[in-house]
Amino acid sequence: MTSDIFVFVECKDSKPRKASLELLSIGREMASRFSSTLFAVLLGSGLKDAAGTVARYAGKTILVDNGSLAEYGWDTYGSVLEGILKKYEPMIVLGTSSATGKDLFPRIAARLSTAMVSDAVGIDLAGEGIKIKKPLYGGKVISWIAPRADSAVIVTFRPNSFAVNDAGESGEIIEEVAPVAGNPAMKILSSERKVSGKVDLQEADFIICGGRGMKAAENFAELDEIADLMGGRTGASRTVIDSKWRDYDDQIGKSGKTVSPKLYIGCGLSGALHHIMGMDTSKVIVAINKDPNAPIFQYADYGIVDDVFAVLPALKDELKKTREET
Repeated sequence: MTSDIFVFVECKDSKPRKASLELLSIGREMASRFSSTLFAVLLGSGLKDAAGTVARYAGKTILVDNGSLAEYGWDTYGSVLEGILKKYEPMIVLGTSSATGKDLFPRIAARLSTAMVSDAVGIDLAGEGIKIKKPLYGGKVISWIAPRADSAVIVTFRPNSFAVNDAGESGEIIEEVAPVAGNPAMKILSSERKVSGKVDLQEADFIICGGRGMKAAENFAELDEIADLMGGRTGASRTVIDSKWRDYDDQIGKSGKTVSPKLYIGCGLSGALHHIMGMDTSKVIVAINKDPNAPIFQYADYGIVDDVFAVLPALKDELKKTREET
């Protein structure tokens, strides 16, 4: 095992995701701390421009550009990444706690018999080794995990856990030719990608989320207007998704997406634990609910006990005024 740091870079529309640039930034600090090399790993098709961007953050960038990797598959990506990690034997592998990360890394950890910490939110480099910050029980408990120095570890982090540092000089790009071994029992018949000009929910700095208290699908238009004014995204609870008021892509929670925006506003949300587990590390949480005993207030930094339909128009008007003044 080497002392190298590996970051698995996810891309969207052939560009590295902001969450991956965050990991490269903290990875650079780790590499400097341990006098090791920071590697970035990109798998996909048509990613040479993305590799050029990533190379300005990493010492070495490993690129596997193969048409068979144009669409993510746990079998194809898993076989390639497993081979790369066996070849280079890094000390630590960093990934994003995204839909892809949650699907891919547990499989890799099992194949390599490697320890894994998932859904982490911070890292402490002050001591001799490293300590990883991970929330438990919907954020009610914060645990610190210290990996053993003599064994490798895979860690996935929630988006917005770190700041993106300025890029530096370009490092080396290594083009690997790796065999892509798919699962013969699986075959993609068709795929459909939604095109949206909105910011990715997991990378949004501002999220306004609606729950059952929004009462109907058409009432989410008010949340969409506020999200647009703030340059953020609208989220939804599982109850809303089950009621077909919003698409699954908007769901926040244990069975949806994990988010950590700078500002999170919950509207008509009760604060069920499975939802809290998806947003408890938001930097500032504001709750709007007419029930003063709603569990969401236990997690909120600021609470408004009032009818959400009285508060939202006032909030929207104030945001419009502020925008006009600036």
